[in-house]
Amino acid sequence: MIVLLLVVTSVLVTAPVAAAQASGTGNPQNSFLDSTLSGIKNPLLSPCSSPAWKLIYMFVSNPGEEFNADHCIQFFAVQAGDTSQCPNIKRGAPMTKCYVLIASKKNDPGICNQVPETNDMQAYLKVDCLWEVAIKNNNPDACRKMGNTRISRMIIGEESQQTCLARLASGQGVGESTL
Repeated sequence: MIVLLLVVTSVLVTAPVAAAQASGTGNPQNSFLDSTLSGIKNPLLSPCSSPAWKLIYMFVSNPGEEFNADHCIQFFAVQAGDTSQCPNIKRGAPMTKCYVLIASKKNDPGICNQVPETNDMQAYLKVDCLWEVAIKNNNPDACRKMGNTRISRMIIGEESQQTCLARLASGQGVGESTL
């Protein structure tokens, strides 16, 4: 474990220096300072772009699983409960799921208003977000915010205010994630 920590530390310190030397763009100390300041300005992105994080990921991930920056940003944003990081995710499905997970974690249906529309067919919608907040947190107000919206999902079935309230009343799956 100590060896791994030493390797990670050396990569964190030497990667920006080596990159500056290889590119010939200037002083390695300035490059290291610039990368450090970038991480300070946007601390949730810095682990996801860090060579050290990618190295750690190789050891803690399943064999053959590739590093995915979108899911990395999503993970840190959800842990911090910070929706301002969600737009930094490039693909629609993980970006919209970022909002859904944070809304569910905070039991805040208002966050669902931030779920953007995308061209990604796998992306989550505002109604998916409200459904998740309602079912996960036994929150009938989230069901009511669905209004007259109805969509059909292959696994879940119909998502609507009526089916949401009925599911809460039955207790079926309440407290569990539907994602």
